[in-house]
Amino acid sequence: MGEGIRSSQQRGPLWLIELAGDFDHTDVNTLAETTAHALRSHEGPVAFDLSAVTFCDSSLLNHFLQVRRQRPVHLVGLPAQTRRVFEITGTLAAFSVFATVQDALDAAST
Repeated sequence: MGEGIRSSQQRGPLWLIELAGDFDHTDVNTLAETTAHALRSHEGPVAFDLSAVTFCDSSLLNHFLQVRRQRPVHLVGLPAQTRRVFEITGTLAAFSVFATVQDALDAAST
């Protein structure tokens, strides 16, 4: 549907997956494969940079909740329309939310 995954790599104490464009149920399988690789490659928290996400449905939220069962999940740059999905479902408090990647890195380093 959208641009997809821009990058997936270790950044200090985090594994950072940068997303862009639209995400719905058709895009989550690719993200699940990328996330599985991150979980195998890194023992620390997984951060998702959502600052370039233009749309998401509940399938992306569900993916984050599944990952959270295995590791801490940090959400970075949560756009207003995406934040609304989390607020409506009452799940925003389940995640650490940061304005920037640097903020997430700083928090994970302490």
